[in-house]
Amino acid sequence: MESGIHHRVVQQKMMILSFCFKMRKGVTLLELLVVMVIIGILATAAVRTWDVTMEKGRYEETFRELEEISRAIVGDERMVVSGERTDFGFVGDCGMLPRNLIDLAQRPDYCDSLLWRGPYVKPTFAENPRSFLFDAWGDSYIYIPESLFIRSLGGGSDVAYGRWITKRFAQRIGDLLNNRVSGVIEDAFGNRPKKSDLPFLSLYIFYPWQGALLRDSMEFDSLRPGEFSFEPIPQGKVRLVAVYRKSVPSESIDKYLTVYPKIGKEDLTLRFGSVLF
Repeated sequence: MESGIHHRVVQQKMMILSFCFKMRKGVTLLELLVVMVIIGILATAAVRTWDVTMEKGRYEETFRELEEISRAIVGDERMVVSGERTDFGFVGDCGMLPRNLIDLAQRPDYCDSLLWRGPYVKPTFAENPRSFLFDAWGDSYIYIPESLFIRSLGGGSDVAYGRWITKRFAQRIGDLLNNRVSGVIEDAFGNRPKKSDLPFLSLYIFYPWQGALLRDSMEFDSLRPGEFSFEPIPQGKVRLVAVYRKSVPSESIDKYLTVYPKIGKEDLTLRFGSVLF
């Protein structure tokens, strides 16, 4: 009889243990379900955060590239040596806007090899000459020279205005290409040429224009002897050469000037080294 009682006690203990195990197992599954739900929520939030971060990174990368392309076209105003700006980009070297963006990396046929000093894009772009033509979304930049801006659609479409990224590199085309160089010519004592000196006096300006190096000269006005003015002149470096042939040997001035966009170079004084007038 004792053995029967013992057997029943053992069975009851086994049933209790089995019930406890089942209860414990149920709690574990519930906990696992809760954890999985939390992980799902966190994963969704992480994906959304990642998407936002990716879009922000693409925007910033594209904006930086637009800045670089803009400086390649019109130059970098931060490049200054001894108080003079030294970088005027494609416009300053060729006397025109590039017809296509690829012309910043590869010399176009319409620009003389003596003038084009590219590539104007950074070496990181130049490793693949065409990589800078595309934004961070892989779409081509929009560039029409007369518009004076470069545009990325920002991963959107041509009607999704809110996503566009636009970089304007000039306010007016005249600021880049239609500047004035003016001043006066004097001798070593500050005397201006007299009317009788003008037939012996010549002044030339050398500057890039539409892809070629041009040389212009001028006839001095007898009513304003010694005064000169040239326009339109593009931004960048130009060369002025004055020659006076009445003296023996002839006297000359050879001077390089910096023409700034919208400002030009005015009120110059070209002074010969001798007393001539």
